[in-house]
Amino acid sequence: MIALLALAAILPQQVYIATPRGLAAVPVSMERGAAAVAAARLMEPLGLVTSLEGTALRVVLGGRTFDFDLGAPFVRIGDAAFPLVGAPYVARDTLFLPLHWLADYVPRVSSGRYRWDPVRARLEETEAVAVAPPVRPAPAAVPLPTATVAASSTLVVGTPNPITGLRLAHTIVVDPGHGGIDPGNPGQTFPGHLAEKDVTLSIGRLLRAELLRRGLNVVLTRSTDTLIALADRPTFCRAQCDLFVSIHVNAMPKGPRQGRASGVETYFVSDAKTEDQKRVSQMENDAMRFDTRAPGDGPLSFILNDLQLNEYLRESARLADLVQGRVASIHPGGDRGVQQGPFLVLAAARRPAVLVEAGFATHSGDGAFLTSALGQRKIVNAIADGIVTYLLEFERKLAVGGSGR
Repeated sequence: MIALLALAAILPQQVYIATPRGLAAVPVSMERGAAAVAAARLMEPLGLVTSLEGTALRVVLGGRTFDFDLGAPFVRIGDAAFPLVGAPYVARDTLFLPLHWLADYVPRVSSGRYRWDPVRARLEETEAVAVAPPVRPAPAAVPLPTATVAASSTLVVGTPNPITGLRLAHTIVVDPGHGGIDPGNPGQTFPGHLAEKDVTLSIGRLLRAELLRRGLNVVLTRSTDTLIALADRPTFCRAQCDLFVSIHVNAMPKGPRQGRASGVETYFVSDAKTEDQKRVSQMENDAMRFDTRAPGDGPLSFILNDLQLNEYLRESARLADLVQGRVASIHPGGDRGVQQGPFLVLAAARRPAVLVEAGFATHSGDGAFLTSALGQRKIVNAIADGIVTYLLEFERKLAVGGSGR
Protein backbone atom coordinates (compact mmCIF):
# COMPACT_ATOMS: atom_id res chain seq x y z
CA MET A 1 0.00 0.00 0.00
CA ILE A 2 2.82 2.40 0.86
CA ALA A 3 4.43 1.73 -2.53
CA LEU A 4 1.18 2.38 -4.38
CA LEU A 5 0.59 5.66 -2.53
CA ALA A 6 4.12 6.80 -3.32
CA LEU A 7 3.70 5.91 -6.99
CA ALA A 8 0.39 7.76 -7.21
CA ALA A 9 1.96 10.81 -5.62
CA ILE A 10 4.74 11.26 -8.18
CA LEU A 11 3.19 10.12 -11.46
CA PRO A 12 1.47 12.85 -13.50
CA GLN A 13 -2.24 13.31 -12.82
CA GLN A 14 -2.74 13.93 -16.52
CA VAL A 15 -0.85 13.64 -19.78
CA TYR A 16 -1.03 15.89 -22.80
CA ILE A 17 -1.56 14.97 -26.43
CA ALA A 18 -0.06 17.63 -28.72
CA THR A 19 -0.96 17.38 -32.40
CA PRO A 20 -1.14 19.87 -35.30
CA ARG A 21 -4.87 20.05 -34.48
CA GLY A 22 -4.40 21.25 -30.90
CA LEU A 23 -3.58 20.20 -27.33
CA ALA A 24 -5.68 17.77 -25.28
CA ALA A 25 -5.34 16.83 -21.59
CA VAL A 26 -6.02 13.21 -20.64
CA PRO A 27 -6.43 12.19 -16.96
CA VAL A 28 -4.24 9.37 -15.63
CA SER A 29 -5.86 6.62 -13.56
CA MET A 30 -4.03 4.58 -10.89
CA GLU A 31 -6.97 2.47 -9.72
CA ARG A 32 -5.38 -0.84 -10.78
CA GLY A 33 -1.92 -0.02 -9.38
CA ALA A 34 -0.35 1.14 -12.64
CA ALA A 35 -0.83 4.32 -14.66
CA ALA A 36 -3.51 4.01 -17.34
CA VAL A 37 -5.53 6.30 -19.62
CA ALA A 38 -9.06 5.93 -20.98
CA ALA A 39 -9.01 4.85 -24.62
CA ALA A 40 -12.03 7.05 -25.35
CA ARG A 41 -10.00 10.14 -24.40
CA LEU A 42 -7.42 9.25 -27.10
CA MET A 43 -9.88 8.73 -29.96
CA GLU A 44 -10.39 12.35 -30.94
CA PRO A 45 -6.84 13.74 -30.61
CA LEU A 46 -5.06 10.67 -32.03
CA GLY A 47 -7.70 8.99 -34.19
CA LEU A 48 -7.33 5.82 -32.11
CA VAL A 49 -9.61 2.89 -33.04
CA THR A 50 -10.33 -0.06 -30.74
CA SER A 51 -12.11 -3.40 -31.13
CA LEU A 52 -12.79 -5.85 -28.30
CA GLU A 53 -13.86 -9.48 -28.67
CA GLY A 54 -14.00 -11.27 -25.35
CA THR A 55 -10.66 -10.48 -23.75
CA ALA A 56 -8.87 -9.93 -27.09
CA LEU A 57 -8.27 -6.23 -27.68
CA ARG A 58 -6.96 -4.63 -30.87
CA VAL A 59 -5.88 -0.99 -31.02
CA VAL A 60 -5.00 0.82 -34.25
CA LEU A 61 -3.07 4.06 -33.92
CA GLY A 62 -1.15 5.95 -36.59
CA GLY A 63 -1.39 3.04 -39.00
CA ARG A 64 0.06 0.57 -36.47
CA THR A 65 -1.79 -2.35 -34.91
CA PHE A 66 -1.34 -3.30 -31.26
CA ASP A 67 -2.89 -6.48 -29.84
CA PHE A 68 -3.60 -6.91 -26.12
CA ASP A 69 -5.40 -9.29 -23.80
CA LEU A 70 -7.39 -7.72 -20.99
CA GLY A 71 -5.60 -8.21 -17.67
CA ALA A 72 -2.29 -9.29 -19.29
CA PRO A 73 0.75 -6.94 -19.04
CA PHE A 74 1.94 -7.50 -22.61
CA VAL A 75 1.39 -5.98 -26.04
CA ARG A 76 1.90 -7.78 -29.34
CA ILE A 77 3.28 -5.80 -32.26
CA GLY A 78 3.52 -7.95 -35.36
CA ASP A 79 4.89 -11.32 -34.26
CA ALA A 80 6.67 -10.02 -31.14
CA ALA A 81 5.34 -9.65 -27.59
CA PHE A 82 6.62 -6.93 -25.28
CA PRO A 83 6.14 -6.50 -21.50
CA LEU A 84 4.12 -3.62 -20.06
CA VAL A 85 3.91 -1.83 -16.75
CA GLY A 86 0.28 -2.63 -16.03
CA ALA A 87 -2.38 -4.25 -18.19
CA PRO A 88 -5.40 -3.00 -20.16
CA TYR A 89 -8.71 -3.33 -18.35
CA VAL A 90 -12.37 -2.31 -18.43
CA ALA A 91 -13.90 -0.37 -15.53
CA ARG A 92 -17.30 1.39 -15.44
CA ASP A 93 -17.82 0.45 -19.11
CA THR A 94 -14.62 2.31 -19.99
CA LEU A 95 -11.55 0.74 -21.60
CA PHE A 96 -8.25 1.78 -20.03
CA LEU A 97 -4.85 1.36 -21.73
CA PRO A 98 -1.46 1.31 -19.94
CA LEU A 99 0.32 4.67 -19.99
CA HIS A 100 3.57 2.72 -20.54
CA TRP A 101 2.26 1.61 -23.94
CA LEU A 102 1.39 5.15 -24.98
CA ALA A 103 4.63 6.70 -23.72
CA ASP A 104 7.07 3.99 -24.79
CA TYR A 105 5.91 1.62 -27.52
CA VAL A 106 3.82 4.02 -29.61
CA PRO A 107 6.80 6.37 -30.24
CA ARG A 108 9.15 3.43 -30.88
CA VAL A 109 7.20 2.02 -33.81
CA SER A 110 5.81 5.24 -35.23
CA SER A 111 8.71 5.95 -37.65
CA GLY A 112 9.21 9.32 -36.00
CA ARG A 113 5.56 10.39 -36.13
CA TYR A 114 5.25 10.51 -32.33
CA ARG A 115 7.67 11.34 -29.55
CA TRP A 116 7.22 11.24 -25.78
CA ASP A 117 8.41 14.11 -23.59
CA PRO A 118 8.81 12.61 -20.08
CA VAL A 119 9.45 15.96 -18.41
CA ARG A 120 6.16 17.49 -19.60
CA ALA A 121 4.30 14.13 -19.72
CA ARG A 122 3.36 14.85 -23.32
CA LEU A 123 2.94 12.78 -26.48
CA GLU A 124 3.75 14.95 -29.49
CA GLU A 125 2.70 14.32 -33.09
CA THR A 126 4.81 15.86 -35.84
CA GLU A 127 3.35 17.87 -38.70
CA ALA A 128 4.03 15.01 -41.14
CA VAL A 129 1.13 12.57 -41.09
CA ALA A 130 2.26 10.16 -43.80
CA VAL A 131 2.67 6.70 -42.32
CA ALA A 132 5.57 4.54 -43.37
CA PRO A 133 4.89 0.90 -44.26
CA PRO A 134 4.69 -1.31 -41.14
CA VAL A 135 8.03 -2.56 -39.91
CA ARG A 136 8.05 -5.76 -37.89
CA PRO A 137 9.78 -5.16 -34.53
CA ALA A 138 12.61 -7.44 -33.48
CA PRO A 139 11.38 -10.28 -31.21
CA ALA A 140 11.89 -9.56 -27.53
CA ALA A 141 14.09 -12.62 -27.09
CA VAL A 142 16.60 -11.58 -29.74
CA PRO A 143 19.11 -8.84 -28.85
CA LEU A 144 19.40 -6.00 -31.32
CA PRO A 145 22.88 -5.07 -32.55
CA THR A 146 24.61 -2.41 -30.49
CA ALA A 147 24.31 0.24 -33.20
CA THR A 148 20.54 -0.33 -33.46
CA VAL A 149 20.00 0.08 -29.74
CA ALA A 150 22.06 3.26 -29.61
CA ALA A 151 20.28 4.71 -32.64
CA SER A 152 16.81 3.96 -31.25
CA SER A 153 17.70 5.87 -28.09
CA THR A 154 18.35 9.05 -30.07
CA LEU A 155 14.65 9.48 -30.87
CA VAL A 156 14.32 11.87 -27.93
CA VAL A 157 17.69 13.63 -28.05
CA GLY A 158 17.26 17.20 -26.92
CA THR A 159 17.93 19.49 -24.01
CA PRO A 160 19.07 17.69 -20.86
CA ASN A 161 16.43 16.31 -18.52
CA PRO A 162 16.30 18.92 -15.71
CA ILE A 163 16.29 16.19 -13.04
CA THR A 164 19.02 13.86 -14.33
CA GLY A 165 20.88 15.71 -17.08
CA LEU A 166 20.28 12.77 -19.44
CA ARG A 167 19.60 13.55 -23.10
CA LEU A 168 18.46 10.14 -24.41
CA ALA A 169 15.56 7.84 -23.68
CA HIS A 170 16.57 4.87 -21.54
CA THR A 171 14.58 1.80 -20.50
CA ILE A 172 15.39 0.02 -17.24
CA VAL A 173 14.06 -3.43 -16.33
CA VAL A 174 13.52 -3.78 -12.58
CA ASP A 175 13.22 -7.36 -11.36
CA PRO A 176 11.73 -7.90 -7.87
CA GLY A 177 13.11 -11.31 -6.91
CA HIS A 178 10.98 -14.42 -6.26
CA GLY A 179 7.16 -14.19 -6.01
CA GLY A 180 4.08 -16.40 -5.96
CA ILE A 181 4.84 -19.89 -4.67
CA ASP A 182 8.52 -18.93 -4.41
CA PRO A 183 8.79 -16.84 -1.21
CA GLY A 184 12.57 -16.45 -1.33
CA ASN A 185 14.00 -16.56 2.17
CA PRO A 186 11.43 -16.53 4.99
CA GLY A 187 12.43 -13.14 6.41
CA GLN A 188 13.49 -14.34 9.84
CA THR A 189 13.61 -10.81 11.32
CA PHE A 190 10.78 -9.34 9.25
CA PRO A 191 7.52 -8.37 11.00
CA GLY A 192 4.07 -9.66 10.14
CA HIS A 193 5.13 -12.89 8.39
CA LEU A 194 6.73 -10.97 5.51
CA ALA A 195 9.04 -12.93 3.22
CA GLU A 196 11.77 -11.87 0.83
CA LYS A 197 9.30 -11.76 -2.08
CA ASP A 198 7.21 -9.10 -0.30
CA VAL A 199 10.16 -6.79 0.43
CA THR A 200 11.62 -7.10 -3.07
CA LEU A 201 8.24 -6.30 -4.64
CA SER A 202 7.81 -3.22 -2.45
CA ILE A 203 11.31 -1.97 -3.26
CA GLY A 204 10.83 -2.79 -6.95
CA ARG A 205 7.61 -0.79 -7.18
CA LEU A 206 9.17 2.16 -5.41
CA LEU A 207 12.22 1.99 -7.67
CA ARG A 208 9.99 2.01 -10.73
CA ALA A 209 8.21 5.09 -9.38
CA GLU A 210 11.46 6.90 -8.65
CA LEU A 211 12.96 6.14 -12.05
CA LEU A 212 9.76 7.26 -13.76
CA ARG A 213 9.94 10.50 -11.78
CA ARG A 214 13.42 11.01 -13.18
CA GLY A 215 12.15 10.62 -16.75
CA LEU A 216 13.31 7.05 -17.45
CA ASN A 217 11.22 4.27 -18.97
CA VAL A 218 10.74 1.33 -16.60
CA VAL A 219 9.51 -2.24 -16.95
CA LEU A 220 8.80 -4.45 -13.93
CA THR A 221 9.20 -8.18 -14.43
CA ARG A 222 6.40 -8.55 -11.88
CA SER A 223 4.13 -5.96 -10.29
CA THR A 224 2.11 -8.36 -8.12
CA ASP A 225 2.76 -11.45 -6.01
CA THR A 226 3.17 -13.78 -8.95
CA LEU A 227 5.81 -16.28 -10.05
CA ILE A 228 7.95 -15.40 -13.07
CA ALA A 229 10.24 -18.25 -14.07
CA LEU A 230 13.88 -17.49 -13.32
CA ALA A 231 14.93 -18.16 -16.91
CA ASP A 232 12.16 -15.88 -18.25
CA ARG A 233 13.11 -12.78 -16.25
CA PRO A 234 16.13 -11.82 -18.41
CA THR A 235 14.00 -11.93 -21.57
CA PHE A 236 12.38 -8.68 -20.43
CA CYS A 237 15.76 -7.06 -21.12
CA ARG A 238 16.69 -7.95 -24.67
CA ALA A 239 15.70 -5.83 -27.67
CA GLN A 240 14.47 -2.62 -26.02
CA CYS A 241 16.33 -2.32 -22.74
CA ASP A 242 19.41 -0.55 -21.42
CA LEU A 243 19.91 -2.04 -17.95
CA PHE A 244 18.62 -4.93 -15.84
CA VAL A 245 18.48 -4.58 -12.03
CA SER A 246 17.35 -7.52 -9.90
CA ILE A 247 16.38 -6.89 -6.25
CA HIS A 248 16.91 -9.52 -3.55
CA VAL A 249 17.38 -9.94 0.20
CA ASN A 250 20.27 -11.93 1.60
CA ALA A 251 20.17 -14.51 4.41
CA MET A 252 22.76 -16.52 6.32
CA PRO A 253 22.24 -20.21 7.09
CA LYS A 254 22.07 -21.40 10.67
CA GLY A 255 25.40 -21.08 12.45
CA PRO A 256 27.51 -18.62 14.41
CA ARG A 257 27.40 -16.00 11.61
CA GLN A 258 23.66 -16.07 11.08
CA GLY A 259 22.70 -13.12 13.25
CA ARG A 260 25.92 -11.16 12.75
CA ALA A 261 26.25 -10.78 8.96
CA SER A 262 24.75 -7.51 7.73
CA GLY A 263 25.01 -4.96 4.95
CA VAL A 264 24.50 -4.60 1.21
CA GLU A 265 26.36 -6.21 -1.67
CA THR A 266 25.86 -5.90 -5.42
CA TYR A 267 26.62 -8.72 -7.87
CA PHE A 268 27.42 -8.96 -11.54
CA VAL A 269 27.59 -12.23 -13.42
CA SER A 270 30.91 -14.09 -13.50
CA ASP A 271 32.53 -17.11 -11.87
CA ALA A 272 32.19 -17.18 -8.09
CA LYS A 273 35.55 -16.66 -6.36
CA THR A 274 34.68 -17.09 -2.66
CA GLU A 275 32.53 -19.38 -0.57
CA ASP A 276 30.13 -16.54 0.19
CA GLN A 277 29.74 -15.77 -3.50
CA LYS A 278 29.01 -19.44 -4.19
CA ARG A 279 26.49 -19.52 -1.32
CA VAL A 280 24.55 -16.49 -2.59
CA SER A 281 24.48 -17.60 -6.24
CA GLN A 282 23.35 -21.10 -5.24
CA MET A 283 20.65 -19.61 -3.01
CA GLU A 284 19.25 -17.41 -5.79
CA ASN A 285 19.59 -20.00 -8.56
CA ASP A 286 17.68 -22.46 -6.35
CA ALA A 287 14.51 -20.68 -7.51
CA MET A 288 14.80 -22.87 -10.63
CA ARG A 289 13.04 -25.61 -8.67
CA PHE A 290 9.77 -23.68 -9.00
CA ASP A 291 9.99 -23.80 -12.81
CA THR A 292 7.65 -26.58 -13.96
CA ARG A 293 9.07 -26.71 -17.48
CA ALA A 294 11.48 -29.38 -18.67
CA PRO A 295 14.94 -28.60 -17.25
CA GLY A 296 16.87 -29.39 -20.45
CA ASP A 297 20.60 -29.43 -19.74
CA GLY A 298 20.11 -27.81 -16.33
CA PRO A 299 20.71 -24.25 -15.12
CA LEU A 300 24.45 -24.62 -14.49
CA SER A 301 25.12 -25.69 -18.07
CA PHE A 302 22.95 -22.82 -19.30
CA ILE A 303 24.84 -20.27 -17.22
CA LEU A 304 28.28 -21.46 -18.23
CA ASN A 305 27.36 -21.47 -21.90
CA ASP A 306 25.74 -18.07 -21.68
CA LEU A 307 28.75 -16.53 -19.97
CA GLN A 308 30.64 -17.06 -23.20
CA LEU A 309 28.01 -14.97 -25.04
CA ASN A 310 27.64 -12.15 -22.53
CA GLU A 311 29.19 -8.98 -23.98
CA TYR A 312 28.51 -6.76 -21.02
CA LEU A 313 30.66 -8.03 -18.15
CA ARG A 314 32.79 -4.90 -17.89
CA GLU A 315 29.77 -2.61 -18.09
CA SER A 316 27.93 -4.74 -15.52
CA ALA A 317 30.89 -4.51 -13.16
CA ARG A 318 30.90 -0.71 -13.52
CA LEU A 319 27.15 -0.50 -12.90
CA ALA A 320 27.55 -2.74 -9.84
CA ASP A 321 30.30 -0.50 -8.49
CA LEU A 322 28.20 2.65 -8.86
CA VAL A 323 25.06 1.13 -7.35
CA GLN A 324 26.99 -0.48 -4.50
CA GLY A 325 28.72 2.76 -3.62
CA ARG A 326 25.45 4.70 -3.42
CA VAL A 327 23.52 2.10 -1.40
CA ALA A 328 26.40 1.37 0.98
CA SER A 329 26.60 5.07 1.84
CA ILE A 330 23.08 5.01 3.35
CA HIS A 331 22.92 1.42 4.63
CA PRO A 332 23.21 0.91 8.41
CA GLY A 333 24.55 -2.61 7.94
CA GLY A 334 27.68 -1.55 6.09
CA ASP A 335 29.41 -2.10 2.76
CA ARG A 336 30.06 -5.70 1.74
CA GLY A 337 31.38 -4.63 -1.63
CA VAL A 338 30.87 -5.61 -5.26
CA GLN A 339 30.67 -9.38 -5.72
CA GLN A 340 30.38 -11.79 -8.63
CA GLY A 341 28.69 -15.12 -9.25
CA PRO A 342 27.06 -17.31 -11.92
CA PHE A 343 23.49 -15.98 -11.60
CA LEU A 344 21.02 -17.32 -14.14
CA VAL A 345 18.84 -14.21 -13.83
CA LEU A 346 21.78 -12.01 -14.92
CA ALA A 347 23.59 -14.22 -17.41
CA ALA A 348 20.95 -14.08 -20.14
CA ALA A 349 19.96 -10.41 -19.87
CA ARG A 350 22.13 -9.39 -22.89
CA ARG A 351 22.59 -5.96 -21.33
CA PRO A 352 24.52 -4.59 -18.33
CA ALA A 353 22.88 -6.36 -15.39
CA VAL A 354 23.30 -6.40 -11.62
CA LEU A 355 21.72 -8.12 -8.64
CA VAL A 356 21.38 -6.11 -5.42
CA GLU A 357 21.30 -8.05 -2.15
CA ALA A 358 19.75 -5.18 -0.21
CA GLY A 359 20.50 -6.53 3.26
CA PHE A 360 20.17 -9.60 5.47
CA ALA A 361 16.79 -10.92 6.59
CA THR A 362 18.68 -12.80 9.32
CA HIS A 363 20.03 -9.60 10.91
CA SER A 364 17.66 -7.63 13.16
CA GLY A 365 19.03 -4.21 12.18
CA ASP A 366 18.93 -4.97 8.45
CA GLY A 367 15.47 -6.50 8.81
CA ALA A 368 14.07 -3.36 10.42
CA PHE A 369 15.71 -1.15 7.77
CA LEU A 370 14.47 -3.24 4.83
CA THR A 371 10.85 -3.30 6.02
CA SER A 372 10.57 0.38 6.98
CA ALA A 373 9.18 3.01 4.62
CA LEU A 374 12.20 5.25 5.25
CA GLY A 375 14.69 2.43 4.71
CA GLN A 376 13.11 1.36 1.43
CA ARG A 377 13.00 4.95 0.22
CA LYS A 378 16.71 5.41 1.00
CA ILE A 379 17.60 2.19 -0.83
CA VAL A 380 15.51 3.16 -3.87
CA ASN A 381 16.97 6.66 -4.11
CA ALA A 382 20.50 5.26 -3.84
CA ILE A 383 19.96 2.62 -6.55
CA ALA A 384 18.42 5.26 -8.81
CA ASP A 385 21.41 7.54 -8.23
CA GLY A 386 23.77 4.74 -9.27
CA ILE A 387 21.73 3.99 -12.40
CA VAL A 388 21.61 7.63 -13.51
CA THR A 389 25.35 8.07 -12.92
CA TYR A 390 26.05 5.02 -15.09
CA LEU A 391 23.77 6.30 -17.88
CA LEU A 392 25.41 9.73 -17.80
CA GLU A 393 28.78 8.03 -18.27
CA PHE A 394 27.34 6.00 -21.15
CA GLU A 395 26.00 9.11 -22.89
CA ARG A 396 29.38 10.82 -22.53
CA LYS A 397 31.00 7.82 -24.24
CA LEU A 398 28.51 8.10 -27.10
CA ALA A 399 29.18 11.83 -27.40
CA VAL A 400 32.92 11.31 -27.91
CA GLY A 401 32.36 8.55 -30.44
CA GLY A 402 32.96 5.56 -28.17
CA SER A 403 31.05 2.37 -28.78
CA GLY A 404 29.69 2.52 -25.22
CA ARG A 405 28.38 -1.02 -25.25
